[in-house]
Amino acid sequence: MSYSLSFSKAILVVIFISDKTRQNQFEFLSTASLSEILNIPKPTLVKILQSLTAEGIIETKEGKYGGIRLIKDPSNISVLEILNAVEKGKSLFNTTFDIKAKGQRPDKAQISLLDLFGAAENKMKEELSKKTIAQILEEMN
Repeated sequence: MSYSLSFSKAILVVIFISDKTRQNQFEFLSTASLSEILNIPKPTLVKILQSLTAEGIIETKEGKYGGIRLIKDPSNISVLEILNAVEKGKSLFNTTFDIKAKGQRPDKAQISLLDLFGAAENKMKEELSKKTIAQILEEMN
């Protein structure tokens, strides 16, 4: 499998920010508190936040009253959007076969596997596109 743990952590970051904002607890959440509460090392969190910012999901503000907040409504953020932000075109399956066997049969076997993996990944992405952060927040209640 090729997707990183950062994808799962990014979903938790967006859920946490959404939930705290929805409860009117914070306008901006600090990076330090997110790192501590979600048990995400700061360097990993910074990379996640950079990816989410680049995709227009969150914004960051520096200074005493700064931090992180959503700029998109949770009902408009799908889990697939977070995947695309964090993984940036990576494939789910590592398909570097690098086998020594050559010929038509090994080539066809590799093509068959690539087709299977592609279909499985497309189906997974289809399902991820159906679930929004707002739906996850509702399921939490």
